[in-house]
Parts: sequence; structure tokens; C-alpha cells
Amino acid sequence: MHLIASDQRHDFLLRNGSPWIGAYKSTRSPAQTLEKSLLPLPRGCRFHDPVSIAKGLESIKSQFNGMPKLFSESTTQHVSVLDSSAAATPSSGATGAAGDAATSPHAIVLNLTQHYVFKGNKTPEKTVNSKITLKLDGQGMIEHHEEEWDHEKNKTGEDGFMGKLQEWRKKADAKMVEVGVSSDPKKV
Repeated sequence: MHLIASDQRHDFLLRNGSPWIGAYKSTRSPAQTLEKSLLPLPRGCRFHDPVSIAKGLESIKSQFNGMPKLFSESTTQHVSVLDSSAAATPSSGATGAAGDAATSPHAIVLNLTQHYVFKGNKTPEKTVNSKITLKLDGQGMIEHHEEEWDHEKNKTGEDGFMGKLQEWRKKADAKMVEVGVSSDPKKV
């Protein structure tokens, strides 16, 4: 994967698409298109959203593969590429070494509106607008995927005592999903 200058990235993504945009735009579950979407992820990558902090490719695959267990439907209503200056700066708790992803000038930022239909008899529905920040390493691989629901910063240990509790819970959530959901989409 070649790095693209930030002024060219927006046009390139809109013309050629992206495996990640394709995964989000899928009217099927993101897990069904995940295998292709994860090609540009190195083994040490990280994922952070309000539910979990997953580290490593297998853990991230499990997070996405677990979605069909909760949702009968997940539909993208809107996706657009934002200016990379809007990129989230991952906290040290979410990224491992303090500031490693924050120092990378390479990022892809998406505005995503996703509609979820939960499984069950009384099927509740929820539409979430998120800012997705994909931090890229020097080879153009996605090293950190930050998902901020309603464009609000994810809480971590840097946000005080309650942030530290939330960070611990999100890491535990990711480990529980990893144990209970296979990273192989064929086994889901």
C-alpha cells in the first residue's frame, strides 16, 4: 500500500474506495466483509471505541465477528471522508506507548452514520453517528482504529478515576469477546 499525500487522500478514497469504507458501507454485517477489510492491518494494531479496546489483529477480528451475535442488521446510512486534521489523538492507555499514534501525520478520518437493529423479540434500533480515525504507520498500514460515537472523545485513564475504570472495563470486554468469539469469520 502506498502512502497518499493528505491533499490527494480524499479524492483517492472517493474514486477508488477503501476496504474499510467498503466494510462500513456493506448492508450485510461488517463481519462478512471484514476479512478483506483487515488486509492493511499489522499484527500489533489497536482498536478503540466506547465498548472495547482491542489490541492485535485476532482480537480486532473477534470484535467485528461478534457483531452478528448482537445485531440482526447493521446498515450504513452515510459515510464520508473528513479532513485528516480532524483526526482523533489516541490516548496512551489506548495505544500502548504514550503518543506513538499521535505523532503519525498519516490518518484517514471518516464520518459514519450506522443503523443497528438488535436481535430479539422487542427489536430495539439505534442509529449512531461516529468519527472513525484510521492512523497509518510509515508503510501505510492501519496501526490504530479509533471510533468515537457522536464524535465524542473516548474515555481512558487519562480522564481521571472514572476514565481509568472505563479503560479497564473496555480492555476486559475485548478479552471476553476474544475468548467467546472466533477471529475466523468462517467459524462465526
